[in-house]
Amino acid sequence: MNATLVSMSDLRPTNLLSIGDFSRYAGVSIRMLRHYDERGLLHPADVDAVTGYRRYSPAQLQTAGRIRSLRDAGCGIPAIAEMLPLFDSPSDLHARLTHHLATLDEAAQELSAQQGRAASLIDDLISNTMRFSVGEKLLPAVRVLYLRRTVADYPAEGDLWAEFAGLEAAQGAIDATLLGGLIGATYFDEDYRDDDVEMAIWREYSGDLNVATDFEIVDLPPQRVAWTTHRGDFSTLDRATASLGTWITDHGHTRIGPVLNTYVWGPGRDPNPTNWVTEVSVPIREEARA
Repeated sequence: MNATLVSMSDLRPTNLLSIGDFSRYAGVSIRMLRHYDERGLLHPADVDAVTGYRRYSPAQLQTAGRIRSLRDAGCGIPAIAEMLPLFDSPSDLHARLTHHLATLDEAAQELSAQQGRAASLIDDLISNTMRFSVGEKLLPAVRVLYLRRTVADYPAEGDLWAEFAGLEAAQGAIDATLLGGLIGATYFDEDYRDDDVEMAIWREYSGDLNVATDFEIVDLPPQRVAWTTHRGDFSTLDRATASLGTWITDHGHTRIGPVLNTYVWGPGRDPNPTNWVTEVSVPIREEARA
């Protein structure tokens, strides 16, 4: 009886696609198919042990299409790996994609803000409007309604003002007729903080508290300050404080208290940031010169 020799290649499945054909049908480059293999997203159905030649099954075209769709939707490799198994559970996939969409919305908002800052910087370079005139003056003593908190970051000051407005509106807490027009914020951290920012916001008030509340009544003392005026949205306030720092150093002064902003015209009065006017002040002491 004659033995029949069977090569290993004869034992391989015959209904597989070459990597070139699979690439063409899937609309995914060979380079990316190899990348997806390395990252564990889509392994070839068969790899020749001698030549390393890769082949894919027709059923894998659906997986390749799903990967491409998720990639085009802005998903990275880790997110794609997480979501691929969820195609068998549509409700779970819907929830995960909804979360991804919310993340994209946040990124889009941040990108829009960055575009606005870039446009503002271009305008500043062209018009040279971001020069600050720094002076020295005495801030008078003033009694204020005072709300002090540690908040997530500097933009969270807006949330603190919302809390402030709610306390103002609380029945019987204060006498609204005694509110003044001076409004501001004080920042207590010695250095600039990316998070956990300690601040107080305040408004001029000539009365006392009628009932228990989160407000305090604080009498701010007179302070000699270096000050400048900032116009526009708050994203460029750092340029005002930088100008103050330069002026204070050049004039032989020392900062002796926290930075404070006085909102001459702000979001509580006008939703258009172009019109906002903020006085930025730093309490100072003049050093004796040798």
